[in-house]
Amino acid sequence: MRLSTLRLSSTRTAAARVDRNRLTLLPFPDVGALLTCESWQEYAAAPGEPLTPPHAPIESGPLTTRLATFTQVEVNYATRAKERDTPPPPVPRLLTMPVTAVLGDRDVFRSTPEPQIEWGVELGVLIGQYTSCVPRSRALRSVAGYTVVNTFAAIGRPATIVIGPQLVTADELPLGARGLTLTAALDGRLRQKANTSDLLFDVATLIEAVSARTVLMPGDLITTGTPAAISTDRLHDGGSITVGITGIGELHNTVTHRPAPAIGHVRPASGSGEGREA
Repeated sequence: MRLSTLRLSSTRTAAARVDRNRLTLLPFPDVGALLTCESWQEYAAAPGEPLTPPHAPIESGPLTTRLATFTQVEVNYATRAKERDTPPPPVPRLLTMPVTAVLGDRDVFRSTPEPQIEWGVELGVLIGQYTSCVPRSRALRSVAGYTVVNTFAAIGRPATIVIGPQLVTADELPLGARGLTLTAALDGRLRQKANTSDLLFDVATLIEAVSARTVLMPGDLITTGTPAAISTDRLHDGGSITVGITGIGELHNTVTHRPAPAIGHVRPASGSGEGREA
């Protein structure tokens, strides 16, 4: 099953099931809200409301707008460890990252030219059930599905995270999402390429490690680490970034140094596509 969050208007979003070219609206504002419901699989598979696309294309938003933090694996590819001139870690190095903004496909990432911002493609794991101290042998039962993630982060600052364009449930991908190719490109030039089979610590091992130190709740996100050639170049105004994972999809984002347009005292809705400065 494939699930997405759609932007139906400037103020309304909805979770949707994606069946090839057919979209079915579900009674939730986004996929993250859907996952917090008990028996979310039944809601996701329900008949729902078929969407008749208007003349304008339907845009996808971030899968969830409820992320205050997420768990990121610092080094999870041997090539990344070599790039940092450090030995591969014997156990997962887990970071809890605060989130300042959540973006979706085609959203604008608002930055400033000064800080050095790192970004890179990652396999994202969304949790589908309450999980605490789960052993590796049962850890994959906690997975709702997989998605594509790109995290923009400057040292000492909260991250802006791009997540989407859809959640692919575990039954549609190889066990543990192994064997999927990840790529990242800046202005059409390939910057990263790797495979999820190259992960030092697979998804089950990561869930075991994370759930041993904190309770995982439905809708929580674990990002599994980015491969070598992570970008540390200063992002220029107008830059185009594309990250993707085979079998899941691609995220396309544009960088701007211009501040968000003034909207008086009205605060933009979360996930509206107006990324905050990083």
